[in-house]
Amino acid sequence: MATTTRTPADQKGEKKRFSQKLDDFLRANRTLLIVVLAVLVAAVAFLAIFSSVRNAQLNASTLKIEQLSNDFSSWAYNEDATKKAEAGKTLSADLEAVTRKWPHQFAAARAYELLARMAEEGKDWATAEKDWMAIYENFPRTYLAPVALQNAAVAAEERGAADAAIAHYQAVVDKYSGKTVGIPHALFSIGRLSESSKDYAAAVASYEKLLSLYTDDDWTKLAKDRIIFLKAQGLSK
Repeated sequence: MATTTRTPADQKGEKKRFSQKLDDFLRANRTLLIVVLAVLVAAVAFLAIFSSVRNAQLNASTLKIEQLSNDFSSWAYNEDATKKAEAGKTLSADLEAVTRKWPHQFAAARAYELLARMAEEGKDWATAEKDWMAIYENFPRTYLAPVALQNAAVAAEERGAADAAIAHYQAVVDKYSGKTVGIPHALFSIGRLSESSKDYAAAVASYEKLLSLYTDDDWTKLAKDRIIFLKAQGLSK
């Protein structure tokens, strides 16, 4: 079979035609290309500015919350009731300012935690629950979220809101199973609170779920005892 051999002249002609086509394309679309280039330059500049601003915010918020963490420690160990009360007002205001100024930074989560701890010391359980829930609601994908939910459940129980406590514990189980070490405790607490509300079927169901998922956990041993007790009392099928 005969083959066609491309000569250097042919190759040179093809390169010239391609160059001409490219030149024609650039001429015909010059305005569009200028606009696209301008958009790309603007996008790169925006990303650079955004990154710079974000880093600045991270640094500023981190420094601020570290300072306030130290202030919290000083407040917590202050034995002068009058001075502690005054320092507490200032600290609370500063922590709340952090949550407003940097709502999406880790500093805000830490600020909510410190506010909750302060409320717990004052036995203001409603405020403590609110602040713990703020961590869960604003930072649901962080390791802090399930811990905050469980603390919110404790606060709800302390203020006598068993239903709210159960809902918080249930959220821990539903959303964070396999992602936190607190699941057995949450399941047992659901059972315990259900018992207190005389919902024995729900209590046994939660205890049995604990038995099936965490056979060797310390909370499981307690759950077994509760199931035996409830069945012996004829309170559950």
